[in-house]
Amino acid sequence: MRAYRPIADRRRQLIDAGIAIGEREGVAAVTARRVASEAGVSLGLVSYCFATKDDLTVAMAARIAEDTAEAAEAPADLRPPPIPTLVPAGATAERAGSARATALRGPAERSAELEVALRAALERLWAVHEASPGRQLLTYEITTRALREPRLNDVAQQQYDTTVRSCAEVLQHVAAQVGATWEREIDDVASLVVMAIDGATLRWLVDKDSAAALRRLNDVARMLVTMAR
Repeated sequence: MRAYRPIADRRRQLIDAGIAIGEREGVAAVTARRVASEAGVSLGLVSYCFATKDDLTVAMAARIAEDTAEAAEAPADLRPPPIPTLVPAGATAERAGSARATALRGPAERSAELEVALRAALERLWAVHEASPGRQLLTYEITTRALREPRLNDVAQQQYDTTVRSCAEVLQHVAAQVGATWEREIDDVASLVVMAIDGATLRWLVDKDSAAALRRLNDVARMLVTMAR
């Protein structure tokens, strides 16, 4: 006899199965029968948990967005190493401390720190995408399918809303760690970053040139510095 599992657990199991199939073969391959086989459950259970393929697609999109946001928002110390400060020999501890504080408060030094921290954050976000090419391709497929189906249009919007929200939190975290402030609305800055990473990911799925992708994201980091003070 099959062990009883709460419906919420079964839904998670089926969503995982759907994502696994989609990553390997694309969203078109995610059928109720294939999901049942992948999860090792009855076809009836799939139909009970998800009345239609659209329902399962919506759940898969939500899970992918949540997983990506969770990975991006994991706490991280993105502060660059302290900037070396030359202090005259024999200077008092108070003078030395004052010199360091002055150096760290300077606009040029703060901008340099912000760029280093932004590059680290973008590389961290990029690593999430680079480590899961099948999932990234599946995300694009779900988005385009959602845009083709009026009843699924909200799925595409929710995907981007979740991604922009998590990116905004990362950007706020970066700015706080180096003592900077964003001069543009944070959602606008986050949307720009999401657009850049989307483009870099799609290009990388085509050419698999990770070095080029990181160079472009470093250019984005330099541009973002101009939006903060």
